[in-house]
Amino acid sequence: MNIEMTIEEVKAEIRKGARAILQVRHAERPKMDPDDPTFGDALHLTREGVRTAKLLGESLAEFSGDVAFASSPLTRARETADCIAEGMGLAGAPVPTDVKLGNESFFYEDPLRVVKLFKEMEFFNACFTYFREKKLPGLRDIGEAADDCERWLDEHSQGRRLFVVVTHDCYIAAFLNVRGAYGPGSRRDWVRFLDGGVTLIYPDGSRRYALVRAGLSHGICGVRKTKGVVFDFGGVMTTTTMPSRVRKVTDEFGIGWEDLERGFARYRRLMDGGFITIDEMYDLIWADADIDLPDEVRARILEEDYASFMENYRNLKTLEWMRSLKAAGFKIGILSNMSSLMAERFRKVFADFVALSDATVVSGEEGMFKPQKRIYDLLQRRIGLEPDELCFIDDVESNCEGARRSGWHAVRFVDNEQVERDFMERFG
Repeated sequence: MNIEMTIEEVKAEIRKGARAILQVRHAERPKMDPDDPTFGDALHLTREGVRTAKLLGESLAEFSGDVAFASSPLTRARETADCIAEGMGLAGAPVPTDVKLGNESFFYEDPLRVVKLFKEMEFFNACFTYFREKKLPGLRDIGEAADDCERWLDEHSQGRRLFVVVTHDCYIAAFLNVRGAYGPGSRRDWVRFLDGGVTLIYPDGSRRYALVRAGLSHGICGVRKTKGVVFDFGGVMTTTTMPSRVRKVTDEFGIGWEDLERGFARYRRLMDGGFITIDEMYDLIWADADIDLPDEVRARILEEDYASFMENYRNLKTLEWMRSLKAAGFKIGILSNMSSLMAERFRKVFADFVALSDATVVSGEEGMFKPQKRIYDLLQRRIGLEPDELCFIDDVESNCEGARRSGWHAVRFVDNEQVERDFMERFG
């Protein structure tokens, strides 16, 4: 019964004349104590939550001249609203709060009884039972509550083209369930779909309701336990992120480094995917730059390319962290863009890293490369976990985003202290 729209589709409807009331869940928070009667009132957003909320705001920036905001009073919701506003170029915009969007929801008769209900029945079972039965102890009749909620949304939207309301996933699900856009639902599709919901109001007064993928739900913490951590190679297991030793050779012979950077951007993934050899990659780079090198210089550059990612660049702090994660019960994966020839050296020089891995995927051996979805799917099948049970560690943001599009969590690696801190904040 799920009726689904993307943010782009919602924006298109607004451009055509509709007004949109966009209810979104708060962005990612750390794990919440299930016995907390405040529902985690004091929890702040994680860094990932801040990032995704600002990105949502950026995607809505064209409506910054005709938008209003409202939020649940809970800290993580207010911070989400502030980040969305900032992303829209409206930092410091007023964001009124209302307890009806928070712990005294339209759908609650007795919040403390609801806490007990969620604990007794388990959160998702309680929600799905409520959708079916329409009323449970501590909860109002779901239809009456949804009607009250809609009246409140209409009143507070101020007739704006866009009204952004930051609330909580269970309330959005209940509202959409009554309006025929979501349900009865399952724990699995809750993670997949439930970023938010939209009410589109057309000039003739008609309304349309839909689930919305707003980009906030891929990193929900605490819905399913994270059981696997997958590591990139270059820049994560190594202390270098580029063939730095190659530059010494090019500088020595007066070869412009910009020519190599352009060539790497154009051809390196083809080499990583096993579609061309490293020799052929460099041949294409030299041809594009109209550079003719002696064979001995070509050979030296090739060897330095290999060596810059291998010899003396082992990141022992990453190795120590992988060992501690393994000891704590996490499955370990390795997912890297590298040629099959480089993989032979990798397995020898980094044998102690590889020994910790429960599943390894090397692009050049599979004919695919990051950030293609199928390479993440292949690793996920090999490691035997669900996508949202996996967290990817990579120093390249586009590769992290590829993991997120595949349903994984991801933490971008900048340095060891940062990545371990961010991981612990989200999953520890």
